[in-house]
Amino acid sequence: MFFLSILAWIIALNSPAQENSVRFVDANGETIAEMPAQLQGEQLYLSVDAVKRVFDPAMTDQYNHPRKRLILKTKDQQIRLQIGHPIVGIDPNGLTHTLPTPPIIIAQQPMLPIAFFTQILPDFYNLEALYNPSLQRVQLRPEGTWTSAVIGDSVNWAVIIDPGHGGADDRGCESSTGLLEKDIVLALAKRLQRMSEDQGIKVYLTRQTDTKKTHFERIQVAKRNQGQLFLSLHCNTSFSPHEKGIKIYLNNPKGQLRFPSNVQSALTGQRLKILAQANFLKQSQDFAHALQTELNFLTETPVEMTELPLITLSEAYMPAVVLELGYLSNVEDLEKLSDSEYIANVARAIVRAFQRHISSINPPVQSTALEQEQ
Repeated sequence: MFFLSILAWIIALNSPAQENSVRFVDANGETIAEMPAQLQGEQLYLSVDAVKRVFDPAMTDQYNHPRKRLILKTKDQQIRLQIGHPIVGIDPNGLTHTLPTPPIIIAQQPMLPIAFFTQILPDFYNLEALYNPSLQRVQLRPEGTWTSAVIGDSVNWAVIIDPGHGGADDRGCESSTGLLEKDIVLALAKRLQRMSEDQGIKVYLTRQTDTKKTHFERIQVAKRNQGQLFLSLHCNTSFSPHEKGIKIYLNNPKGQLRFPSNVQSALTGQRLKILAQANFLKQSQDFAHALQTELNFLTETPVEMTELPLITLSEAYMPAVVLELGYLSNVEDLEKLSDSEYIANVARAIVRAFQRHISSINPPVQSTALEQEQ
């Protein structure tokens, strides 16, 4: 590992540096600072000044040029780094950490790899870091933000995930490459179920296989399992190849109804169902905002949220949201939705939204000082 780190460093030294920037954002996606960065080879580096701007204005630094040693003093601790070496020493506790790539010199200045900001520094400030390399964005949150709330045995929390469409005659949207909406959403739903249950969140799917399910059957799954949150997954399409991006829809009876023309005669009955579901509008808005915040971290195009009367969510008597994952008619969205790593990142973002929402309803009980002593 050490040899590989040194090899990467040597390659980086012989590659021209490219100007870039890294945006640091908080838990709500608000910008903390946007710092200039240097791309050397495939590695991203930031200056010592980024530590002060983002983490600790009171931090001091000392660089010994002959010995190529950098010392950062912060929070009653001292961080020791050696240019060209991946080992980071922490005093006075004597701990060490190994960076995937070492600090280097660029334009006669010591530069720190992005991993120092995402893996080392957050521990000093009781923070957790999430890094999006494609957007060069780092999100910093208090520790425990992504940890599921401890839900008492008396609370039977269940999330219903509804992968739209299914079956031979209900394939949903289809891309120019033959990618089907019904397959994308089912694969994501199954991944979400596994990841959520790893975090202690029970998930039920309205369909487990490529089968057609009626609206009534989907709602029955939610009712039978006493769902407390309903998430319907879909993809989008458009006549315009320029339409793109993730969309979030939630049920609000105000505004123009989204009914096909052939169901106008049934408008009255459907409106009553929608009004009943709209009793959960505030909770739906809260979850939609959590979902929007998490998904915005993944994309340069802001995630749009729209409130409309929706047949899809009628009779879902619980907080409910429709998530449109992107446009299969758009080249950029299609490339993303065809990428398994991107789908995995979307799943992680949705699980974090579940955790954020559940924690807001069932906040973790803070132990008292006496309990901690015991």
